[in-house]
Amino acid sequence: MRIAVIGGIGSGKSEVLAVAREMGVCCLSADEINRELLADEGYVSALAARFPSCVKDGKVDKAVLSALVFSDKKSRLALNALAHPAIKKRIEECDADPLVVELPLMLESGMKDRFDEIVLVTAPRRVRIARLKERGVPEERARAVMRAQPPTRKLRRIATRTIDNSGTMETLREGARQLLRILCE
Repeated sequence: MRIAVIGGIGSGKSEVLAVAREMGVCCLSADEINRELLADEGYVSALAARFPSCVKDGKVDKAVLSALVFSDKKSRLALNALAHPAIKKRIEECDADPLVVELPLMLESGMKDRFDEIVLVTAPRRVRIARLKERGVPEERARAVMRAQPPTRKLRRIATRTIDNSGTMETLREGARQLLRILCE
């Protein structure tokens, strides 16, 4: 069983993944894979070639790169063209069963058909913004990321299951536990 966890920034995807890990399920996170790629010399060289202002002394300035790709669609598409194949390869190489994958950019990655279940984690935009502000993300940055992501209505079209995260953290965690028990047994 391969399960994708999708949703917009601040929706609660990472918490659902944390619950899966606590349950002993093998998990991958596209964001974690991306962080590993940022330490890979070949990947950083490819980034430097495409985004020279974002790499200094062999290190990626994530803040500069993020500001660029969330303000310019062409740059975002170029970054996705570099990152998605590498992330996709890592996910496809994992043969764990069950496997839960946090995949924020499901539609953009072209991996929709690689999963048995697609779990959408949702929360109202105002709730997501408040959560992000609590984590130190400026509101304008949160809104810029949200504008760059597919709207929830598009994600609902591909989701096989939905977890509503408009309540408390414990409500989310219990809902995730219940659903993962069903899917992973």
